[in-house]
Amino acid sequence: MITKERLELVAPCGLDCGICELYLCKDNAQLYKALIEKGIPKEKIPCKGCRSIKGNCPAFESTCETYQCAVKNKIDFCSECNEFPCIKVQPGANRADSLPHNMKVFNLCTIKRIGLEAFIE
Repeated sequence: MITKERLELVAPCGLDCGICELYLCKDNAQLYKALIEKGIPKEKIPCKGCRSIKGNCPAFESTCETYQCAVKNKIDFCSECNEFPCIKVQPGANRADSLPHNMKVFNLCTIKRIGLEAFIE
């Protein structure tokens, strides 16, 4: 059974916050320092995961529209929506070198096919 804490580490868009540098820096002082040097504000890291921080990802300047949409539509994952896949989960070519967002649609399809527990394992 998946705990609430682990669920909170998988964002509605399918990204696994549990493998994100902004989350992992909680146990890695060198990574924490590197993120601060990249310009991430100290008070925003370590990140606790998309759901825990209500879509206010430290990597973005505003609240995540995808998170807001999932909350508005009362769904856990975008793949549960009748509009899936929509423009909100499209790959982000302009920041592909620094963000894992190009995996969203693949991850959501995988979660839908094999379930969240198997996806996390």
